[in-house]
Amino acid sequence: MANHLFKNLLLVDSRNSLNGQICDIEVRDGIIFQIGKGLHSDNAEIIDCENQCISPGLFDMQVTCGEPGEEEKETFDSLEKAAISGGITGLLLMPSTLPVCDNRSQVEFILRNCQNRKTDIFPTGSISVGTNGVQLAEMADMKAAGALAFTDDKSPIDNSVLVHLAMQYNQITGGLLLFHAEDSMMSLGGKVNEGLINVQLGLKGSPAIAEELGVVRLLTLARYHNARIHIQGISSENAIAHIRKAKKEGMQITCSTYAHHLFFNDEVLLQFDSRFKVWPPLRSEKDRAALIDAVCDGTIDVIASDHRPQTIENKDVEFDYAKFGSIGLESLWSAAVSSIPSTDIALLIERMSHAPRELLGLDEIKISQGEKANFFIYNLNETFTFGKEHIRSKSSNSAFLNQSLKGKIKGTYSESTWFEL
Repeated sequence: MANHLFKNLLLVDSRNSLNGQICDIEVRDGIIFQIGKGLHSDNAEIIDCENQCISPGLFDMQVTCGEPGEEEKETFDSLEKAAISGGITGLLLMPSTLPVCDNRSQVEFILRNCQNRKTDIFPTGSISVGTNGVQLAEMADMKAAGALAFTDDKSPIDNSVLVHLAMQYNQITGGLLLFHAEDSMMSLGGKVNEGLINVQLGLKGSPAIAEELGVVRLLTLARYHNARIHIQGISSENAIAHIRKAKKEGMQITCSTYAHHLFFNDEVLLQFDSRFKVWPPLRSEKDRAALIDAVCDGTIDVIASDHRPQTIENKDVEFDYAKFGSIGLESLWSAAVSSIPSTDIALLIERMSHAPRELLGLDEIKISQGEKANFFIYNLNETFTFGKEHIRSKSSNSAFLNQSLKGKIKGTYSESTWFEL
């Protein structure tokens, strides 16, 4: 375990009294030993970080892994490497595995296999058995085993009675309820956003109103129960408007969006490239602009990757037959930096490090003397082309391949180890 002295860093974290200041940080045995200016150390490796920034390690609130059941897509080992390369020191696993994580034994399997890793991996349990939206899963049993939250991932749970029961049950169980907002019948089996682009492509479109109706239903039920819920992956302007109004009413509502929805609009689909086939689908430029505004004004609380690995057999096919999803751990930070036209990078740290941990009841990450070292270092001014050499995931279905991004990550410090990239 080496000691390190990081020199000339710009600290970016609105919750830190040193926010916006240049400082040196010495780490000994995985603990921040001292912070200041002009520090010296006789027994530490000196790393000059001039023109680079340091912030608390990121937390990705929506990640899918192939293990167990589809290890050809992703394993816990490859997931860990991908996360660390993206500055992510904690993540929340979706229950969409084979079998689905809908019982105590599956939660225990994940926890047992994710101990002592360089990034914290937390399991969720499904709300319904098999995420099929029919029967309520044993949420209390999974919570006792260590599940941090409950979700059916991309399933919208069309059964309103089940959502109603889950909100009731969760008042006893505890743990955050995460929902995907969609009226699946109104989605019309579409593959892309309904609009001018889907007409040009000749592909079946899914209207944004399907998401809006899903949001209205969830908000109505949450209002009835005074429930605390989190809506995942918001992608449309009208859905944001409903959430913004609910927040002003004082409802306990939070939501997230995905980095690819902030970066791309549906015009990129004119390439007929299945890497851009994601769910919810990429929306119009008007929707994208509304998402960016919502991140900046606090309506959107969290930016996540929706890391969803797929094998080449599932992606390198005709667009109609390709599976939904893009990997995103390695590109999450740079995609967000490149999408938000704001000089207040501390805003992104709030959305991508502090807010997710706070929502899940986890300890806050602090870059302070005596605290465990948990941070990443990046260069805001460095532009690079995201290529296959940046991918650590077992799958390579990244929507960001060959895209020019900003904010290149230089390294991550997690679990007493410095990973220089």
